[in-house]
Amino acid sequence: MGNHPDDEEDGPLADQEHDVPAGVEPGAPIEAIRSTRTSKAWIRLLPLLVVLIVILVFVFQNPKDVKVSFFTSSGTLPLSVALIGAVILGALMTLALGSVRIFQLRKQVRRKSGDSHRERRRSK
Repeated sequence: MGNHPDDEEDGPLADQEHDVPAGVEPGAPIEAIRSTRTSKAWIRLLPLLVVLIVILVFVFQNPKDVKVSFFTSSGTLPLSVALIGAVILGALMTLALGSVRIFQLRKQVRRKSGDSHRERRRSK
């Protein structure tokens, strides 16, 4: 026991023997397994499932009906449905404004790349 270098339990990990897969020579480099589209899909799916569970808990905990008015129409909806609808409308508005901005930026990039292309032609 104690801090003696002769203790086998406290030796460095590099000195320990590792299991070598069948068909691979000891000391040969082992290739890393590449990720695939399917594995990436699972990684992206898990957060969506968590969000879905949170939304379902929210819906089931807020079943009380509320009166909702939108422009000239009105009616009653469960509170959770009204709030989720408001979130969806806000997300759609954000998506629309963001898309317009992306189109503007792409147009500017095309103009600048066209200008630089014209300048290269003139200098030749």
